[in-house]
Amino acid sequence: MRRGVADLHRRAEVSQKATERYWDALSTVDDSTRFGELTVPLEQPCQFQGRRVRALHPFQTDDHRLLQAVNHGEFTVNGFRNRDLQLLLYGPVDPHASLLLEDKRRRSSAVSRRLRILRAHGLIQEVPKTHRYHVTPRGRLAITAILTVGRTSIALLNKADA
Repeated sequence: MRRGVADLHRRAEVSQKATERYWDALSTVDDSTRFGELTVPLEQPCQFQGRRVRALHPFQTDDHRLLQAVNHGEFTVNGFRNRDLQLLLYGPVDPHASLLLEDKRRRSSAVSRRLRILRAHGLIQEVPKTHRYHVTPRGRLAITAILTVGRTSIALLNKADA
């Protein structure tokens, strides 16, 4: 986007949307939705664009790391791309190691499949006309709940149940 006066209105719209996403992310901290209501639909296979998509397993290592990567704070404003998640899930590419084109494609395809799972379950949505994704409000609530339960001790969970 240019920095001139002509694009001022569009810049204001984009800034307002970013601010709203940021406030939505902060507002998910206080919600009365039960944990089971959020996770049970995620743990069931579903259909996306006419194809079956596997269930999400939020407490298995791979899916949990994916949810942590998608939940990074720097993605709240501008969203994230496949390349951003590759960096978080697989680590930086060593400039001295020759990462073959086939390996790059394999990583990109693996992340694309994981993004399709998140899209099918309604946790993320694609930004139109870009290769970026944003976490949906429902997704933000579910991801925050899953990651919080993963970090909470049993004693604290038992106290909350009482």
